Amino acid sequence: MRERDMAASNIVQANYEMRIAAPVDKVFPLACPVEEYKWIPGWKCDLVHCPNERVEQGTVFDEYSSAPFLAGKAWAKTTWTAVLHEPNRHRVHYAIKNVACDSLYKIEFSAPGSAESLAHLNFRYSASGRLGRNVIRRRGEAKIELMLQILATMLRHYCESGKPVPRDRIARLIATSRALTVADRARVLINTVAMAAKQDPLRQRYLTELGAGLR
Repeated sequence: MRERDMAASNIVQANYEMRIAAPVDKVFPLACPVEEYKWIPGWKCDLVHCPNERVEQGTVFDEYSSAPFLAGKAWAKTTWTAVLHEPNRHRVHYAIKNVACDSLYKIEFSAPGSAESLAHLNFRYSASGRLGRNVIRRRGEAKIELMLQILATMLRHYCESGKPVPRDRIARLIATSRALTVADRARVLINTVAMAAKQDPLRQRYLTELGAGLR
């Protein structure tokens, strides 16, 4: 394989946009690993560096729920590092690294109106070896676009209703997507079970404080 062809096989770009009927100043702060407890059903993470429990430049956290989409595995750690955080411009960029990839995820919002937001999600997936190239070859672009669609759907539902999206709605997206193979769906199912069993003391405290009106 020529060097140019090899480079092309190591990278895929996925994009997704969605309108949200909520002001951008209320939507943007939710792009934070701690605030995601509010709107991502079953979300759990391990904060590595986030002293104020709010995303800022240099925030680092680990998560496992993206493994079926980004690592081609049912369970694998993915580390996110906020390499750019500009609240005044409503954008945060994360460097993302796991056993399969070393990627860049750009989350940016614009305000087409005073009471609405437009989410711009851009994911540049860079395979770091054979495992990542396998992810790309096996409908990788479509798979990552599905992951972005799921995240955008969850965010819009919370912003517009004040409640997390029903799990069965996300299950239908996964079940009807052509991006996922039978093996992919099995990995998602295994991951869901493992995530339910994972311990996350911060999540428990956050939800308790949220229920008491302290958040």
